[in-house]
Amino acid sequence: MKQFALVGAALAMTLLHSPWPEQSMRSAHAQEQLEAQCPQGEDWLECRAAAGDPLAKYRLGRIAYEKARETGDFSKPLQIGRELVAQNDRNGERLLKMTHLQLSWGNHEDYVQAYVWLVEDRQAGIDYLDKLISNLAAEMTPQQLAQAKDLSGQ
Repeated sequence: MKQFALVGAALAMTLLHSPWPEQSMRSAHAQEQLEAQCPQGEDWLECRAAAGDPLAKYRLGRIAYEKARETGDFSKPLQIGRELVAQNDRNGERLLKMTHLQLSWGNHEDYVQAYVWLVEDRQAGIDYLDKLISNLAAEMTPQQLAQAKDLSGQ
């Protein structure tokens, strides 16, 4: 009898914390429809991202981030990270922070642009950027720093 009571309690807790069956069916159905609209193959990820899938956008951002570490152009991962943060996506926050670190270490091909981007994001309310901006400023020439401050309105 105790076994049935324990099983019943576990089942009740599971039902309390899971979505209603029709909600999960609708979600699964909506997911299937979205996936069906995207062709299989190498363009699938781009299609999913364009359809608004935040995980696909994040994956594209990570791919862009890895490429940027080789090329020195962090504009694409920054853009994707900002878009995802605007959607309150936690992965987007991670991507943006990783990109901010790269910018502060001087790994972007244009120090002036990197400085301006960091200042823009600080002005948008990201609180950890003061130290990162200082780190980048220490790597810049006086001319670069003056130009960056002028462009960022500082």
